[in-house]
Amino acid sequence: SSDLLFTVSFLRALCEPTLRGGRLLTDLKELNNEYEWKEFSHFQEKFRKRYSNLEELEKRFQIFRENLRDVIMHNLDPSQNFTMGINQFSDLTSMEFKNTYVRNAFQKQPLGSFGCKPYSSNAAAAPKEIDWRDFNAVNPIRDQGQCGSCWAFATTANAESVWAIQKGELLDLSEEFLVDCASGMGYFNMGCNGGTPDSAFKYMINNGQCYEEQYPYTSGVTKTAGKCHTCTPAPVKFSGCLDVAPNDQISLKGAVAINPVAVAIEADTRYFQSYSSGILDSPQCGRSEEHTSELQSRQYLVCRLLLEKKK
Repeated sequence: SSDLLFTVSFLRALCEPTLRGGRLLTDLKELNNEYEWKEFSHFQEKFRKRYSNLEELEKRFQIFRENLRDVIMHNLDPSQNFTMGINQFSDLTSMEFKNTYVRNAFQKQPLGSFGCKPYSSNAAAAPKEIDWRDFNAVNPIRDQGQCGSCWAFATTANAESVWAIQKGELLDLSEEFLVDCASGMGYFNMGCNGGTPDSAFKYMINNGQCYEEQYPYTSGVTKTAGKCHTCTPAPVKFSGCLDVAPNDQISLKGAVAINPVAVAIEADTRYFQSYSSGILDSPQCGRSEEHTSELQSRQYLVCRLLLEKKK
């Protein structure tokens, strides 16, 4: 059995994925109906948006223009440390975004519920900064689609990173395997209706993992878990997992110096919905734990959002 360890943290984190739309205004004088419709047309083409009738088209345009104006106003504010942009979620209200992509995706459980041991550190040996992407320890961004499976994506990403750091081989493992199989007695994950990384770690420790190629992700399109089936196991084996206590940022610093970390964050705000670049440091980020992701570097605690399209 390998001595590889996971580190799980349920902490509010500052995150920096990349969501980019088209050209945005730098002068409010240009903002008019013609510009807004042109941007909406560009948005429809870029993200292949099709609406069932004229009423739905008009509704989505009105939502889009409100989001567009929010983005422009935010980006014109020189006090902001991050930018917002147009992306595939720009025709959704904040409530639609939450209900479709975030709501109930993370099922909070007490630390240690699934056998993960507590982790603490004074981070004395932690480097000033580290980015695991520079060590070929992080796979590209993935799209969980319309399925509350962030818990499976964060767990799989963490497993890939830990194995890459310890064994020097970055594998592509299966999220769908966890969505379909890591449920029922002893695990209690609920497929597209949410789950917890600790439970998914326990399932991988007990049952191994599959390659993405052999067990590809489908739940983002079907919007539901599939029937669990077997695969030729990937050559990975893990022996245990660790939990960082909530709000223990020093221990989190020490943990990220060892390997990327799975974190729970509040991702249902308009800032996450329209995030583009920079350090998301808004006081309106919130503190609830609704979406899981992987924390992959430390300086400004950079993480990857699993809602974004794979590049």
